[in-house]
Amino acid sequence: MHFLNKRTKLLAAWLASGFAMSSPAKAVDLDALDLIPAPSGTNAVLSYSTFATRGSFVTTDEQTIKDGTGLDSYVGILRYVHYTDIGGLAFAPQVLLPYGRLYDGSIGGTALESASGIGDPIFAAPLWLVNNKESGTTFAVVPYLFVPLGSYDAGDALNLGENRWKFDLQIGGTQALGNGFTVQASFDAMWYGRNRDAISNGVGLLEQDNTYQGQIWLSYTPPVDTSWNVAVGYSKYWGGEQTLDGIATGSATKSDQIRLQVAKFLTPTFQIQGLLQRDVRVEGGFKEDTRVTLRLMKLF
Repeated sequence: MHFLNKRTKLLAAWLASGFAMSSPAKAVDLDALDLIPAPSGTNAVLSYSTFATRGSFVTTDEQTIKDGTGLDSYVGILRYVHYTDIGGLAFAPQVLLPYGRLYDGSIGGTALESASGIGDPIFAAPLWLVNNKESGTTFAVVPYLFVPLGSYDAGDALNLGENRWKFDLQIGGTQALGNGFTVQASFDAMWYGRNRDAISNGVGLLEQDNTYQGQIWLSYTPPVDTSWNVAVGYSKYWGGEQTLDGIATGSATKSDQIRLQVAKFLTPTFQIQGLLQRDVRVEGGFKEDTRVTLRLMKLF
């Protein structure tokens, strides 16, 4: 039998008795070129389909739980974006509706019941303070509000909804480097509300420190065929330590991740995009061995 120390046993017990471990508790990921606005009046409908596999859990004190541990997931997102202007500044109010399933979960041999349903809706409103098309320079401020309306059962180990408000503030921009290359960089901070029903109705106070994230993308659009785009990226999360009734759970949002993205406009208004991600370091959560996302986008 795999040896578990006291904290790991406590973590496994909380998970089994209903520790609210919803996925996604981190900040907001960006795709390459997300911070370049479309022309005013453009609408976009996007569909995301993400599959992820995990085979280990690393606690905040860097203990890896691998035997009898794993979690698979499918998460879809429907997204609507409207690009407009406010006082001459590009503005893009939008709504994201997540849904999906978490399954085949276990930690240290303790099975976690599957979860499915809708996630918490997300409202975002990026505002571009800089949008210089001649120099290829943009800079945006992007607030995100997560509304606790998703599927949540107090006492279940896995949930799509989180039963708490979240607010993320992101800043970032892009810079054209010439010859088809563009760099995009961003930073954001996530604030978490309290979940007072982490174990059962009215029992278990889950609190979480702020999560911070830095992301960078280097993308290439071939000048001979601008319908293609290829990009490589890196993301770093830190912070996000969780406590349950004032006791550290060993869960946080610390990770380093590498990314590869390929996109193609099949028509001037329809794009297909593939994204491959892998965690290279994690503290305080499941380590993602592989995450694959298919994104479809229609402009009108």
